[in-house]
Amino acid sequence: MSAIQSHPKSRRLEAGTDVSTVQVDWIRIQSIRRDGGTQSRACLDPETLETYRRSLNEGEQFPPVTLFYDGESYWLADGFHRVKAHEVAERKEIAAEVKAGTRRDAILYSAGANATHGLRRSNADKRRVVETLLDDPEWRQWSDREIAARCHVSHPFVGQLRQERQGRKGEPAAPDVSEPSPRLAQRGGKTYTVDVSNIGGSLSSRTRNRHQKPSPAAPLVSVEPPTVKKGETWLLGRRHRLFCGNQSSRKLQALLPAEITLLLLFPSTSEEWLPSLPLEAQSVLAFYSQHLGEIHLETLRNIIYNSLSGTTDAEDTVVMLNLPDPSSFLLIEEMDCSSFCAEPDPSRCREALAAWAVTGQPIHKL
Repeated sequence: MSAIQSHPKSRRLEAGTDVSTVQVDWIRIQSIRRDGGTQSRACLDPETLETYRRSLNEGEQFPPVTLFYDGESYWLADGFHRVKAHEVAERKEIAAEVKAGTRRDAILYSAGANATHGLRRSNADKRRVVETLLDDPEWRQWSDREIAARCHVSHPFVGQLRQERQGRKGEPAAPDVSEPSPRLAQRGGKTYTVDVSNIGGSLSSRTRNRHQKPSPAAPLVSVEPPTVKKGETWLLGRRHRLFCGNQSSRKLQALLPAEITLLLLFPSTSEEWLPSLPLEAQSVLAFYSQHLGEIHLETLRNIIYNSLSGTTDAEDTVVMLNLPDPSSFLLIEEMDCSSFCAEPDPSRCREALAAWAVTGQPIHKL
């Protein structure tokens, strides 16, 4: 499929036009279909719509929306807020990237839209897109990891929803290991059948002592956390300590244990790439990006979760320097590990306490 350079005077596509190309064009809003189940969000956000409307009236240019054209209809796949804002602002046309495809192509594309741009997806949005694929006779046969990749969520989140849906239908919450249900995955344009009968077997020796806990995906929390100040140390539950300060602090050094199973380092600047502390860790993960704060949280959670599940056992000790994801404690708790974490930003520490509150376990300032 070739790409055509976009330009403001490009022609308007009409029904019957050759759909073997993709191009950016100006499309009449009234001709865009929004009724085919291609909306990936649980609902439109009124505040975002009003912000977009004002920006349009002030002359701001928006990125083109994404449409799939099947020869008769334009199916909106990404840009529902933008289209609605243009409509409210009484605009007749909108810039769009037009792709060749059907309504189902638009639904599948929409499932992964807004993961890295636009209004941040809510838990309800993520649940909606996963359930859309699980409702489909074809897509539900895909593996949890394949659906997670399409929807840009974690595979434990998909597995949890799959089990919930099986339970509501009166079916067993987990598949029979002796006769596992087939799962499908796509790689390089080809579809493969995945054998799920031995999933988790390679880690059984490391996870045998762990207790079953909910999925590590953090739910939304509406708890008012306490105020956190620099230099303070907080105890979360009975085995997690959060220090509000830099990793080089002597106070943090005094808290650290002699043996560290896993060191997770997320430096905020390139100068912090290697820890200044003389840490003796059995395993180390160091992750740095100039755009760390913009990376999709589900991606970070997968990185942390996989590191924990592959290198630790129950009762092991984890040290984390900086908290790109305030719900990291939930992942560590899910692995039955203890932790010592340092985060210099008091507001992010406060977010971590709010995330921890969902466990119902106590929070104390030491």
